[in-house]
Amino acid sequence: MTLTRREILGGLASLAVLNAALDGAKAEEGAPALRRLGVEKGLVIGSAFSTNELNPADESFFRREVARITPENELKMTAIRPVRETFDFARADVIADFAARGGLEMRGHTLIWNNEKQPGWLATLSAAETRATIEEHIERTMGRYEGRIEVWDVINEPIGGVAFGPYMLRDGPFVQRLGPDYIALVFRTARAAAPRAKLVLNETHTERDDRFGRDYRKRLLYVIDRLQDAGVPLDGIGLQGHLQPDKPFDPDGFGAFLDEIARRKLFIEITELDVNDASFPDDIAQRDQAVAATYRRFLRTALANPAVRSLGFWQLGDAASWYVAESVEADPSSRRRPRPLLYDVDMRPKTAFDAVADELRRMPARPLR
Repeated sequence: MTLTRREILGGLASLAVLNAALDGAKAEEGAPALRRLGVEKGLVIGSAFSTNELNPADESFFRREVARITPENELKMTAIRPVRETFDFARADVIADFAARGGLEMRGHTLIWNNEKQPGWLATLSAAETRATIEEHIERTMGRYEGRIEVWDVINEPIGGVAFGPYMLRDGPFVQRLGPDYIALVFRTARAAAPRAKLVLNETHTERDDRFGRDYRKRLLYVIDRLQDAGVPLDGIGLQGHLQPDKPFDPDGFGAFLDEIARRKLFIEITELDVNDASFPDDIAQRDQAVAATYRRFLRTALANPAVRSLGFWQLGDAASWYVAESVEADPSSRRRPRPLLYDVDMRPKTAFDAVADELRRMPARPLR
């Protein structure tokens, strides 16, 4: 159901972009492209992307603004294997083809996601069948995109509030069948399937400076340490950055957390950046200013750390945002729609774009990888 809803909203987003292009309402001529600003500082700029955006207007826009695209849903197990017996890469393939012809990197998101939204047939498997499924899924998926995807979110959001021995993990079919060892199994299988790929653990909530967020940081660092102690291949950490301005953010605390990851010789990627504007005023101008300030505050800390090597947004324009999808589903008649991203529904740059561009200009440069 989520993919279907996203397809509908994605169609609206694509139409908005096309109309904006025809009306001359896209980004102003000569405005700084994020991609170029990133190149100047040795930072890869990326965005989520979906098959709904495979049209001339969207494709041209993404090629201009970003160096990397991340399939929003098309590489997840729910899309590739809705039934146990079949692998369906058709939707992911068309995104990979666009990336290739557009000169863009493609990021692998995600191989294993241990949550309740996984295909229902996983719940019917034994432990041995679950292990075999993990191995087959990773080998076939990574093998198909060998040479086309350099960086993979090998596991998405493993941290949670359920105790499995000394670990606090998200509940779901993989940990239920295999326990915490499923994490090491997934990374080792990924390394064997694609020896040259960069393997990332992608997590959320760590920017929050309340007890919930600080606990997430501790639990994540504990998992990292256990994986490294066991010699499990892990190259980087993805921090999603779905920013919640109604939750506290402490630059010093978050900066120290980034330092802890870097101290473990791991690179860091900001992978799914956007801003939840639900707590901001209804007035659009005031809300846009508050969203921009939230981006600026977070990025000033995140981009100061040289271990942060990429910055990825969870879509670029509001019409394609998952916040908007949820808003429409909750109240189709509401006149207040979220404005969480850098561009509005007509793909015109907002104050948030200016804030991000400013922070890219002021960040310290780092060596090109």
